[in-house]
Amino acid sequence: MKSAYTFIKKNSVLFFMKRKFFFKLFLFSFFTFHFTFFISDASAYDYPVETKTLSNGLKIIVCEKPGGTETEVQLWYRCGSKDETDGIRGMAHMFEHMMFRGSKNYMGDGDVFIDSMESIGANCNAYTTFDRTVYHETIPNEKIEMVLKMEADRMENLVLDQNTLDVERQVVGEELRNGMNNWFQRMHSDVYEHLYPTGHPYRVDVIGYLDQIVNFTTQQCQDFYDKNYAPNNCTLIIVGDVKAEDVFALASKIFGGIKKQLPPTETSAASTLLADSLRGYEYSVDFPVQIYGYMIPKPPTSSPDFFAWLFFKDLMFTNPNSILQKEIVQDMQAAYQISEASDDWSIYSNYCELYCIMQAAPGNVKVKKMISSQVQEVIEDGMDETLMKNYIESLKAQRLLGMYQNDFIANELGMADRYFGDYNQYNRVIDEFEKITPDQLHDVVVKYFSPENFKVINIKPTF
Repeated sequence: MKSAYTFIKKNSVLFFMKRKFFFKLFLFSFFTFHFTFFISDASAYDYPVETKTLSNGLKIIVCEKPGGTETEVQLWYRCGSKDETDGIRGMAHMFEHMMFRGSKNYMGDGDVFIDSMESIGANCNAYTTFDRTVYHETIPNEKIEMVLKMEADRMENLVLDQNTLDVERQVVGEELRNGMNNWFQRMHSDVYEHLYPTGHPYRVDVIGYLDQIVNFTTQQCQDFYDKNYAPNNCTLIIVGDVKAEDVFALASKIFGGIKKQLPPTETSAASTLLADSLRGYEYSVDFPVQIYGYMIPKPPTSSPDFFAWLFFKDLMFTNPNSILQKEIVQDMQAAYQISEASDDWSIYSNYCELYCIMQAAPGNVKVKKMISSQVQEVIEDGMDETLMKNYIESLKAQRLLGMYQNDFIANELGMADRYFGDYNQYNRVIDEFEKITPDQLHDVVVKYFSPENFKVINIKPTF
């Protein structure tokens, strides 16, 4: 339930994927992960959405979606690994685990929160990224009050004693060690360690460092909790057959008495990475594959370049029907797959990590030449406008599939609120794509995918 790692087998190759939002290796449909969060048009999203912010800063977003017996409850804390400092690397992820333990009014052994959810026929989980930690539950409609009381108690009264810390340090440490038993994770950890410049908010991966995790103190945990787990650093999202005013009244009664904390100090702005040089270009992997890794600077979601960048990246690389997936993976069968191991949605500029995984055999250099040639062709000649329009239409159709799911809607609202500061912007993404002209797309491709920024690392097998 709470494991931070998921193992997926595809094409007889075992790949490592961190939970949901980091280390996305695109072993399943492109639409499931990227654009299902935001692809929309205003006419398709006709459920009423209302919001209210309590006096203590807790933001509440309610979507009244009639019908169904289940309600989606999500709490989006605006903290992640970027909020850690040296000495507590891995703290944000470990708190994702500790929050399932007991709190003042809900004591017990083991994962008290999970046990309580399962006892009422609900399911729950969580995930941590660089920028956010999200707790989500799918619950019976009649259990909303109970679940909100438990959420409020662990927001305010989490038990942070030495026993809890010892247990969770061991669990997280074991996860990290188990992850390192996977060939892709071992390779990726080596690459990631040399990827970002010193001082960048994403310099250390979300999982953190084992030598620091095993030395966390209860005081360090308490300080992190007090600073980041506060109502004014959280958005509560509820989607289901509910009435917004009823939810606001209930949430005010349950969460209203929790004191706000001083707003966390925002990490200093990071560079665009456009002028950055990688700290390594040759790596090894103890598995019979050869990999070309493409490290491409990505603009933050706030950048005017973001949507055009995302549009090109997916159309060229990561959509199952993208240009390179079709040519290299499907038609030529020159590679097992082209996988992404990074998060597209980020507050700061980060590296998009694309890995072209091939059989370890002579002649693979032709694959690298083909990829470079396709990108260079767009730089020189631009992208076909008809192809762009057809792609957008396919995204519109895909989004409709998700509108029946409460968790889909909650994710859309949460992502828009976190990265745009306004849940209403959930329905502007298709508009942004439709505004992109071939000339604008060309300018972004030249800026981010030109040879000086389209960096390639070579990963060879050790045997």
